[in-house]
Amino acid sequence: MKRIYFLIQEWDHPASRYRVLQYIPYLKESHIEAKAALFPDSFITWMKLFSELKDYHLVFVQKKRLWHWQLWYLKRKQIPIIYDFDDAVMFKSPVDAGGRSFKRQRTFARMVRYSNQVIAGNQYLKSQALPYNKNITIIPTAIDTSRYTLKDYRRSKGRVTIGWIGSRSSLPFLKELTPVFDQLSSQYNFLELKIICNDFFECTKMPVIKKRWALEDENSDLQDIDIGLAPLPNHEWTQGKCATKLLQYLSVGIPVVCSPVGVHNEIIKEGISGFFAASLQEWAEKITTLICDRELREYMGLEGRKTVYASYSLKANTPTFINIIKGIS
Repeated sequence: MKRIYFLIQEWDHPASRYRVLQYIPYLKESHIEAKAALFPDSFITWMKLFSELKDYHLVFVQKKRLWHWQLWYLKRKQIPIIYDFDDAVMFKSPVDAGGRSFKRQRTFARMVRYSNQVIAGNQYLKSQALPYNKNITIIPTAIDTSRYTLKDYRRSKGRVTIGWIGSRSSLPFLKELTPVFDQLSSQYNFLELKIICNDFFECTKMPVIKKRWALEDENSDLQDIDIGLAPLPNHEWTQGKCATKLLQYLSVGIPVVCSPVGVHNEIIKEGISGFFAASLQEWAEKITTLICDRELREYMGLEGRKTVYASYSLKANTPTFINIIKGIS
C-alpha cells in the first residue's frame, strides 16, 4: 500500500479543504494510506516531521513554497514531492500593492524545480510553472456536489438577495461595487446584500446581511442567495484564482455575475450560466436583468450546476488525483 503525507496550511482553509482533505476518504479505496498535518512551525518540528516521513513514499505540499534547506533534505532522503498550488503564489495580491516580486518568483521556481510532480489549479498557473518543470497536471478546484443541494425555486421569500462568499483578502473587490449596490437599492426596495465572510462592510442605502462563515451553514447560506457575485480586478495575481466561490454558487443552482478574468472565462457561458461585467455600469445592468427575471435566474442556475457536475465536481476529478499519486514511484 502506498503511503502519502499531506502538508496543509489550516484545517478550515478553503485550499486545504478543496485541494486535499475532501480527497482523502477516496484514497483508501485505491490502496493509498494518507496522513494530513499542518506545516511545522519551527526547526524542531520540521526535524520531527523528517523523521516521520521515512515511513512514507511521498509528500504532498499544498501551496506553500518550502525553504531551500527543507527541499534539499527531502531530495537527500529521496522522498518524492508533489506540489499543488491554486493561486498565483509567484505574485503579490493587488490588495497588498501587488506586482512582481523577485523573492516570490525565485522561491516558486525552486519549489517547482524540486518537485517530482506539480498540480496546477488552472491553465494560467500551469503556464507559470512550465519553465521549471514539465511534469504538470491541471486539476481544477473541485466541488463535492453531495454537500450542496439545489436551491428550491418554488419558495418565495418576498426579497431578492444578491450575495457573496469569500475571505477577507478578497472582500475589497466586492466593496468596490458599493456604488452599484446603493444605486440598485434606490431602484428596488426589496433588495438586500448578503456577505458570507469573517469581515464585513456597510453600504449607504443597500441593507447588508452580515453572516459569519461556518462550514455547517454554508449550504443553507448559499441557498438563501438569488444572485451570486464574483468581482475580480484584471491582475497577474487574480488571473490565477480558481474561482471557488463561482463553483459554490453554481453547485446550489444560482446564477452569477462575475468579472471576465482568468478561469471565470472558462467556467461561465455568457447568457447561459451567468453574466460578465467589466464596469460599474455593466454590473448594474447585469444584476438588474437577473433581479427582474426570476425564470432566467432559475434557468442559468441549473445550467451552471450542469457545468460543475461535468468538469468541476469531486467525482469528475478524483480519478486524476489518484492516478497522479499512483504514478510516482
